[in-house]
Amino acid sequence: MNDQPVIDPHSQLREFLAQSDFMRNGGVLTDLDGTALHEENGRVAVSLPMKTGLKRMHDLGRAVVINSLRFPLSVIRTFGKAWYQIAGVPVPVVAMRGSLCGNMVLRPTGEIGFQEIEAVCLEPSDIQQILTSASTLVDAGATELLIFFYPRDWTRGEIIWTPDPGRVQNVGAKYRSASQVISGDVRVLEKALKAEEICMVFRLLDLPQDRAMAYQHTQRSSFFTRPGVDKLYGARRMAQHLGIDLLHSIGAGDTPMDDFLAGVGFAVIVGNMQLEYKGLLHTVRIRDSLALGNLLYAIGELGSKVGAQE
Repeated sequence: MNDQPVIDPHSQLREFLAQSDFMRNGGVLTDLDGTALHEENGRVAVSLPMKTGLKRMHDLGRAVVINSLRFPLSVIRTFGKAWYQIAGVPVPVVAMRGSLCGNMVLRPTGEIGFQEIEAVCLEPSDIQQILTSASTLVDAGATELLIFFYPRDWTRGEIIWTPDPGRVQNVGAKYRSASQVISGDVRVLEKALKAEEICMVFRLLDLPQDRAMAYQHTQRSSFFTRPGVDKLYGARRMAQHLGIDLLHSIGAGDTPMDDFLAGVGFAVIVGNMQLEYKGLLHTVRIRDSLALGNLLYAIGELGSKVGAQE
């Protein structure tokens, strides 16, 4: 059991709505996995309470921004249509750790697509750092190394490089979200990374725990974006584009990657992980995405009561 004192999130929300200008200048920024999405029996979906809460936000004219590590094609394929049907308008998305901002849109064909607003791509020096670390690991015998990379062109999706040609089929079967798996020496990786603009790279030592000790001084997984580019950076850029003020906004996340929680007025920590981030005005903890949906739905009622008292 968690012995920490429980603060009623709805009372904190009431205070936030009273002291902020959320109803006119605020918005909602939410992470997806572990936050806005509900997992049950291995399936990930937008829960009914979350759908209801999202619809309430859109009915109030408040923007709901997806702020995720996921790449646009992943967002679109998994629940893009369901989310768009709730919103009924283009959905603002901060993707790939703040490196790509855009809108999830409905194409004339009826399919969901993505329109870029702005992107921050890796510099040649960033690419070289990634190549150097990959070369060092391969030279040390780390054939289990995988490099996931995400081009600025959202239609390219996720591409994975493995130094071992014999692993291509298994890697493709394990990581079904990938559009392509390539293999070869580090020169193959270098050619691929330099052939187009890359927003984000994810390096993974895909090995069992009993072999991890051989690389104990190397992080088993690392994300690479341009220095200074993270989910807080992306939140600030998207807020500027939408004309909302983060001080008057609500943010929801569940892991240390959700640094944008430190930039919003009302931070909602979902789940049990202990995070160092505090909202600029209030910080609350809730159980799961179902509770987040209920909290968003309550904004309409609480906001109208606050407005009537002014």
